[in-house]
Amino acid sequence: MMTRRAMIASLPASTIAVGSTASSPAMARAEDDTPILRLFSQHQAILSAASVHVRAANGKDVDEDLERLFYRRSDEIESELMALPSTCAADFAAKLVVDTCSGDTFSDWETGALWKEARALTGTLK
Repeated sequence: MMTRRAMIASLPASTIAVGSTASSPAMARAEDDTPILRLFSQHQAILSAASVHVRAANGKDVDEDLERLFYRRSDEIESELMALPSTCAADFAAKLVVDTCSGDTFSDWETGALWKEARALTGTLK
């Protein structure tokens, strides 16, 4: 089974959005400056840099480098981002991207922060 880190490292840089989420015309709203979207932008930039680093390593074992240079900080950002309540649809979408590793995995229905918030937002808490 492929680990989350291996999936992230294997993503082409074009898959990972870099920079402000406000760069998309559909996202150009006042809500773009939420704490979640600011963290999301940082998170995506770190993952993009990690992907570039892996390609530049050209087959060398870079696990320690990736952990030290990229993944410790991206994990911190992810935890902070997922702990914040969504204040708009874009916040929830950013959480969805982060929690699913850009759609490659899914968190646990019962314990995953994303699904807990989804149930709370839809009034289907257990």
